[in-house]
Amino acid sequence: GPNLTNGVVAPLVLANSIDNQAILDAGMSLIGNPDAKIFTAQINDVFVKAGGCGATMGLIIASLLVAKSRQIKSITRVAIIPGLCNINEPLIFGIPIMFNPYLLAPFILAPLSNLFITWFAISSGFMSPLGAIQAPWTTPPILAGFILDGWHGAFVQFINLIVSTAIYFPFLKMQDRECLEEELDEDEELEDDSLV
Repeated sequence: GPNLTNGVVAPLVLANSIDNQAILDAGMSLIGNPDAKIFTAQINDVFVKAGGCGATMGLIIASLLVAKSRQIKSITRVAIIPGLCNINEPLIFGIPIMFNPYLLAPFILAPLSNLFITWFAISSGFMSPLGAIQAPWTTPPILAGFILDGWHGAFVQFINLIVSTAIYFPFLKMQDRECLEEELDEDEELEDDSLV
């Protein structure tokens, strides 16, 4: 995903960050400034993709709250620390999310909702458009928002996490139910084989 689009998108959003920084350097405010740009590199890296592409920190939180199957519980335990650093390959290939009809919709809907929430927070004046200050993409959620825009940024990231978790929740329950049924069937087969 990002490897395909970054060649086109990255120069545009980085230019927006630099334009916003020029406004700040001129001593003007970005809030309410018609020349300020909303879509910057930080919006995507920090606010849209918490936990990695697909905003999978919401999936991790939903898994911690509801997962009953051994597969999802074990993958979630492995994915927590990398997920806090926005690395989600354990989830992408472990659950898996790839080619998974249950998790395709939330994988798309969660980052879109994060984008609209962040856009609204900036366009309404609650959060400032962002200048050239960057938080490394591996900075954990909430902390990254705080680095970029103080408590306003942290609050918007917190709301994004709640919404992402709510989006993943029903889909994860369906996935977990299927995994649990498969595990129970396997356990029954093993029990039957041991009786023979």
